[in-house]
Amino acid sequence: MSPSLIFKAGALVLACASTASANYVILDDFSGPTFFDNFYFNATLDPNNGFVEYIGDGNPLLDSLAYYDAASDTAIMRVDDTNTYTPGVDAGRPSIRAQTLNTYQYGLFILDLAHMPGGACGSWPAFWTTSINHWPEQGEIDIIENVHLASFSEETIHAGPTFPGDVCEVVGNVNTFPGQQTGTQTTYNCIWNATTSDYGTKTQISGQGCSANNNNPNSFGDGFNLAHGGVYAMEWTDELIQIWSWENGAAPADIAGGTPDPLTWGKPIFTTSGGNCDIARHFIDHTVVLDTKFCGDWGNAVWETSGCYDPVAYPTCSDYVGANPGDYSETYWAVRSLKVYQWSNAVASTSTT
Repeated sequence: MSPSLIFKAGALVLACASTASANYVILDDFSGPTFFDNFYFNATLDPNNGFVEYIGDGNPLLDSLAYYDAASDTAIMRVDDTNTYTPGVDAGRPSIRAQTLNTYQYGLFILDLAHMPGGACGSWPAFWTTSINHWPEQGEIDIIENVHLASFSEETIHAGPTFPGDVCEVVGNVNTFPGQQTGTQTTYNCIWNATTSDYGTKTQISGQGCSANNNNPNSFGDGFNLAHGGVYAMEWTDELIQIWSWENGAAPADIAGGTPDPLTWGKPIFTTSGGNCDIARHFIDHTVVLDTKFCGDWGNAVWETSGCYDPVAYPTCSDYVGANPGDYSETYWAVRSLKVYQWSNAVASTSTT
């Protein structure tokens, strides 16, 4: 073998070895008594037209709705479950919309929950990331989300067209035998106002984005809470977005060990792999959000098929939410931790120069 070929082979070995040694390293750890130090409470009007009043700093309700519980070592975010509210008179049922002070470009986001909002008529809990001032053109990633009495989570991304005719689509398990994800893909075009797709169902409703149903056991609502919580993880790189979930006690050991390696976790629920979407261009500068809204565009659209609708007593979602505070005693988040990791390739840079 010529010296030049030997050098190239050696460089390749070094590159491969250094790539294998690159890993995710902790960037932010939101947990314990200081959990809320790294969040702010967004009290602006709900962008989804929900029957909700987000409580911000200075509001006397805040301390009763967002607080650290030492007994369970969790950060609690509740909704008001005491008072009634009148649609057309009141803004809505008080709730919390907590957003990170930090903005992120890529990362591995791992949420460990002891409890999420249980199934309740009108509720719309979500754990998600988004660009605060540039939606939809800088994207949205919905990691946990569904409405009313749903028993499973939906994993969805929304992208904004950055030029006429822009494309951002996923394939789900289409032409990926035996399948690359465990979730059931229901819509395939991620452009937020798209109504057609090149894959799967071919048609969808404007605003749906590209979404997959989570088929993992106890992934949402009451079932999740009966299993004493669980873990969700979202990986976001310049090439792909992927989401996993595990019920309590079933998460990979490397997560608890602080050395998460998504390559060893098996199939995700949702992935953009194999699709046609420029992730780096469509998803930019996100904050992390935990909130619970009520009704809104989605909840209102499916109200009559929700199992909660009564044409006389509760003709609208807001009528129900305003009149039934006792239904929302289990509508709260209890967060053990939210950890944000970023990819470190410092070893690779050293090894290949």
